[in-house]
Amino acid sequence: MGMRTDWIRHLNDDDGPFATVVLDATHDTADATERYRLRWRDLRERLADDGADERTLSVLDDAVVDAPAPSGTAGRVLVAAPDGVLLDRHTEVPPERGTATWGPVPELLPVLAAVGEQVPTVVVAIDNTGGEIRAVDGTVETVGSDSSGPVHKANTAGPGEGGADARVEETWKRNAQAVAERVDKLVRGGNADLLVVAGDAPARARLRDELASASAEIMAEIENTGGTVPEQVDDTVRAAADEVRERRRSAAVAGYATASGRDGGLAVTGLGDVVAAARAHAVETLVIDPSSVPGTELLVGADPTAVAQKPDELLDDGPTTSAPAVGVLVRAVAGADAGIVLAAPGDDVTLVDGLGAVLRFPIGPAA
Repeated sequence: MGMRTDWIRHLNDDDGPFATVVLDATHDTADATERYRLRWRDLRERLADDGADERTLSVLDDAVVDAPAPSGTAGRVLVAAPDGVLLDRHTEVPPERGTATWGPVPELLPVLAAVGEQVPTVVVAIDNTGGEIRAVDGTVETVGSDSSGPVHKANTAGPGEGGADARVEETWKRNAQAVAERVDKLVRGGNADLLVVAGDAPARARLRDELASASAEIMAEIENTGGTVPEQVDDTVRAAADEVRERRRSAAVAGYATASGRDGGLAVTGLGDVVAAARAHAVETLVIDPSSVPGTELLVGADPTAVAQKPDELLDDGPTTSAPAVGVLVRAVAGADAGIVLAAPGDDVTLVDGLGAVLRFPIGPAA
């Protein structure tokens, strides 16, 4: 289905106008705070030149100054209107260049590109005594440490050592079972899409054997000595999450390519057909090639899904405004609970006007 849009849908509840800001929030040098504020000042001037009112600019000033500084490289995405900040997120990767736009609808394409798909993740550092687990919400807990049994094997073999070693392995197994039981619960409860496990190979194997299939299927392993706290493997966690995102993105693009190659009218491309599908609430997944989208504007009514190229395509006679096409379309399909996928260079897909859509039902002549 592509990237979920529930996290931007609430933007449709505000009448705007909107300031949309994407900026580098990196904080890894002594003068990082001053550089951050200088970057914001440049973007603020751009918004003011485009007509942003002082009330919205003041709201953004407060947000930029008051936010706690991130650690290391980061980006920040803000959408604000005169009544306040509507969206405020830090991102792991800073943008190549900051952007700031002011208009009747939010400029959501750079927001989608910066924030990316969320990958709810559970992280486990496993060893013979148990594991340290970080849940999707970031809370960390320690599980296992079965104190009733030995966890270390004898260094030298001797009479009866075989039985002692068996007891040690049984303790390891019980600890792995305890960790697996808690991990399975956290994966289910957090709707996790990724389980990252750090530790030595035997400990990871024991855990994998005890996990429910739903957890084992989303497991990514890190070769590491046991006992590593989850925070120390975050770079690998990010890399694993990126792989999940790319698999999803590729699958969504491939789904569009497959649908567009079949009869039945469940895929369209080109600005006109995509607009008609969005207006009919028929879009299941909007496909956008950011490098080739049209710079034209669309009409939009009070209902964010009331979008059109010409006035006579809108059914109601209410007030309309015009705004850049992609921002209008993103807002429209989010309002109808559709997904969005961004095409990348190298994708084997043809998009007229840089736009395509997989449909829930056929519209127009194909129907």
